[in-house]
Amino acid sequence: MVDVSAEVGQLAGLDEFTGPTAAAVLDAAGWTGERRNPAKEWATTWRRADAHAWIQGEGPSVQVEFTVWYRDVDEEWPDPDTYIDELYDAASAELPGLVAQLEAGVPGGRLQSVDEDLTDGADYIDHTAWRISDKVVLAGVKHDDTDSPVQLVVVVRDGSADAQDDGGEWL
Repeated sequence: MVDVSAEVGQLAGLDEFTGPTAAAVLDAAGWTGERRNPAKEWATTWRRADAHAWIQGEGPSVQVEFTVWYRDVDEEWPDPDTYIDELYDAASAELPGLVAQLEAGVPGGRLQSVDEDLTDGADYIDHTAWRISDKVVLAGVKHDDTDSPVQLVVVVRDGSADAQDDGGEWL
């Protein structure tokens, strides 16, 4: 699993958290940019080893999501429901190691646990979340739909209340 604690620390420390500044952090950390949105002058998708990163939004509401572990769902298994549960369990077993990695890494001393729900309405199978400066850092297990893989992700996003669009969804 790729250690993204240095990138999380740098992203959380940005005074100006925009798509281009997030892209600059990823580029400096050795991620390879893959351009998917021709309307942007900076890459929105990134790759390093077997990890992926996505930059959503331009600014002021930006979210960077790192996928550090994923397993595809194979519908051809004899009992897909049992297989899905096994994937959830496997991803959830990796989460404490990821949390420990973040807490021991660059952002560790600045991560603040809070009692509020920091998921922004997203449905995580399991997660741990913190505030750091004016950002939210979240490590969690998710499975968006039956056609997507089970993923272990780290999310860094603007933690201010005005960082959402009118529908409550991230841009």
